[in-house]
Amino acid sequence: MILGIDPGLTGAVAALASDHRVELLEDLPTVARGSGRVRRELDAAGLAHLLRPIAGDVRLAVVEQVASRPGQGVASMFSLGHTAGAICGVLAALGIPLVLVPPAAWKKALNVPTGSDKDMSRTIAARFHPDLNLSRKRDHNMADALLLARYGLTMRSAA
Repeated sequence: MILGIDPGLTGAVAALASDHRVELLEDLPTVARGSGRVRRELDAAGLAHLLRPIAGDVRLAVVEQVASRPGQGVASMFSLGHTAGAICGVLAALGIPLVLVPPAAWKKALNVPTGSDKDMSRTIAARFHPDLNLSRKRDHNMADALLLARYGLTMRSAA
């Protein structure tokens, strides 16, 4: 299996078998953090609990590389970096190799137009997986996770 992980507090994780069958598709687990600007954080123990049963079958995790963007606040960027770091730590603890991939790289490989809105990921993921319901606006994170896993499968077959 290949994992695709879209980091962030509204991110998601997907696992695809080598035949592109969806083995796992979940929102990233979060927990309450406090009363500041960022009120939730990744539940690293919850993510480990979610991945532990399949960890032995996962050959690679493809994690979207995070970076700051103009206009993003300091608190949200710190939160995103914290989440990405915690994801990498959980994967390392479970012995799952990972690769960080910039959004432009996986989107180009899967013909997701650069600069397209988040609905485009849902549309493309739905074409690959018509049996899944990705109709909610917030499902773009699950769509991205699915596409990241698909990118990982194409990387492995090209190697």
